[in-house]
Amino acid sequence: MSGEHQGVKAQHSAARTLRPLSLCLGQMTGALEWEDIPTEFRYDPDRPLLVTIHFAPVGAPPVTWHVGRDLLHEGLRTTSGMGDVQVWTDHHTDRDTAWLQITAHGGIAIFKLPVPEVSEWLDSTYLHVPAGTESSRLGTEAFLSELFDGPGASAR
Repeated sequence: MSGEHQGVKAQHSAARTLRPLSLCLGQMTGALEWEDIPTEFRYDPDRPLLVTIHFAPVGAPPVTWHVGRDLLHEGLRTTSGMGDVQVWTDHHTDRDTAWLQITAHGGIAIFKLPVPEVSEWLDSTYLHVPAGTESSRLGTEAFLSELFDGPGASAR
């Protein structure tokens, strides 16, 4: 094995050790009412297009969402997303806060995102898997199967 391949292997192994980001996000629960929700952001280099966000509200079942890494990254700077997940900032009042809106089953959940912490963590994901190189790490058939059929689904 040449030194070049060893370096690639080491980089791939280092990517697997990317630590999750644990935060308490404020969730809007009513007009001017907020609840802190323990939340964990995870990145798996074998699923390079997605960030997994695990919400663990106290006294309720946990919820996991898969959000596009680029959508989340862009939303920390400007408005991003057009479907079930949208992220935006309000640069006029608070440059350190972005908003994450998730729409599902006829309901809407809105969370405050601390831009410095999320941005720093996301930047580290791009160090492990640079933008534009995701497709070289992606098993497209398995990815699409999991995306549309759920975890554990077999490729057709």
